[in-house]
Amino acid sequence: MNHLASPHISVVVPVYGSCEVLPELHQRVVTVLEKITPHFELILVNDASPDAAWKVIQKLAREDSRVRGFNLSRNFGQYPAMTAGLKASRGEWVVVMDCDLQDQPEEIERMYKKAQEGFFVVVGSRQKRHDSLMRRFVSRCFYATLTYLSGMHQDRTLANFGIYHRKVIEAVLSIQDRMRYFSVMVRWVGFKTATVPVEHGARRGGNSGYSFSKLFSLATDIILAYSERPLRLIIKVGVAVSILSGVYLAFAVGHDMFIGVDDTLTVLLGSLWLIFGLLTTLIGVIALYLGKTFEEVKQRPIYIVQEEV
Repeated sequence: MNHLASPHISVVVPVYGSCEVLPELHQRVVTVLEKITPHFELILVNDASPDAAWKVIQKLAREDSRVRGFNLSRNFGQYPAMTAGLKASRGEWVVVMDCDLQDQPEEIERMYKKAQEGFFVVVGSRQKRHDSLMRRFVSRCFYATLTYLSGMHQDRTLANFGIYHRKVIEAVLSIQDRMRYFSVMVRWVGFKTATVPVEHGARRGGNSGYSFSKLFSLATDIILAYSERPLRLIIKVGVAVSILSGVYLAFAVGHDMFIGVDDTLTVLLGSLWLIFGLLTTLIGVIALYLGKTFEEVKQRPIYIVQEEV
């Protein structure tokens, strides 16, 4: 039987730093999907993992024709790697999950059954996360900041782990933005969506690639790509500061006139520093938007496939 002729389900897994768990991931995914359909494919995208991930992927592909492997030419990041897998996928339904087994393959069956109720998107809601206290704190800060500045509610229990209809995947792939934050893009394209509670497993391979600085950088990229709220916020701050400065200057002038104390130099220096700070912030935010625009117009590929099996 040719399992790849017309796969009903594609499972897309970006791979980085978890080569030791890939055989178990493969075995568990296959066990679950065989209960649903014999026609499926497992797509493993190696994002230039520093370990032996690509060799493991090659071995799995040799042993199982339903496994397809893609090796990127360098480390492009999780979301470009995910995009590579989505473009290569052919299933009517596409599952997206991480490679470290925190996303439990056994949950795919429940999400698939939920999707058959008429949903185009079913996303797993992680009810209890097996992360460190610091990791959870950083995650809370990330989603709170992202929610406020993007103007879109970000549920920290939801991530990429879910099952998506082909129409959703094609709609997401039609978006030409270089910033490929998958969960935000899925919400933007719409479609009837449901969530199901899923078990969040302990990390079985590698370490999280998202430090506080990387999460901050990711949040900045998402906000600049999907929202103009920072620019609106600057306008509000500018108006507020102008009003406060006017009130303060009026008070200072009145103080000089009626009390007779000359505070002109202090007022002048304070005003100059305030204006300098506001202008610096304004120019910095505008420069970030211009920089992102420059990246977009260059039209460079967001990933390059070096080889595939």
